Amino acid sequence: MKRTRITRFALLAGVAALVTAAGASGAAQGDSSASTSSASGDCSKATALQVATRFQVVVDPTLPNPIAGVLCGAFAGPGSQVMIATFARGTCLPNFGWTAFRFTGGAWQLVPNGSHPGPAFLAAAGSDIRETVPIWRKGDGHCFPGGGTKSRVWQWNGTRFSAGVWKQATTGDPKRRGFYSPSRNIACGIFDDSTSRGVNCQSRIPPQNVTMQPSGRVTICRDPTPNNVTNECNLGDPGEGVIPVLAYGRQITVGRFRCLSLPVGVKCTVISSGTGFLINRDGVSRVGS
Repeated sequence: MKRTRITRFALLAGVAALVTAAGASGAAQGDSSASTSSASGDCSKATALQVATRFQVVVDPTLPNPIAGVLCGAFAGPGSQVMIATFARGTCLPNFGWTAFRFTGGAWQLVPNGSHPGPAFLAAAGSDIRETVPIWRKGDGHCFPGGGTKSRVWQWNGTRFSAGVWKQATTGDPKRRGFYSPSRNIACGIFDDSTSRGVNCQSRIPPQNVTMQPSGRVTICRDPTPNNVTNECNLGDPGEGVIPVLAYGRQITVGRFRCLSLPVGVKCTVISSGTGFLINRDGVSRVGS
């Protein structure tokens, strides 16, 4: 019998709803509108999965959607076709690692020095590629890097991509925080930074999770099977690092969002509108207008 467990806060299902690519300019990873096709080579998530599978570079092929996004462009010089696949990973971090492919000789080929691990967010910077990653400070939880972000630019040098120096992109404001309820039955993550925006909570009893967008839109997932046998809501292991317990009557505010710990459950809202949800052992209910 499978044991229901608290996952790394921003659940895989929740993160998909909360994540936005760092740097909105250029083709955004994970946005189907950014995929391009031509007579010679198709650049899409489906193609990326086929090519990455052929080269055996998929980070987690067991996931329903192993490709988190694609970035397409002439990054290897004028007239070139480059497809960069960003890989999904079943944790609170929405992606982990990326690999570049170039369409040449009638087929997609792996770019030398074109595979890189880590939770990176990619965006086009003209004909170059901007990579942005979170910064962890000492004591930060796995899901809650508190040191801001840093970026670097990758340029084509004629045979491969060459990385520029890292530069601080955003400061370490407390824009990602998580907590347990006093009973530890509920765990929540609050995010309002350049990569994720929203609130995600889950409970062990009953097995369920809920995500909330900045608009106040709430999405609820409930596992319909006893003892969370199917694990349809992606409940799993706790995240690493120090995760505080939020005492009854206390609240946490992160950017546009606020969560309040109550004896009747955890209530999270968008501050400006008061809309949100209450999660407890009775389920999840919407609050506000």
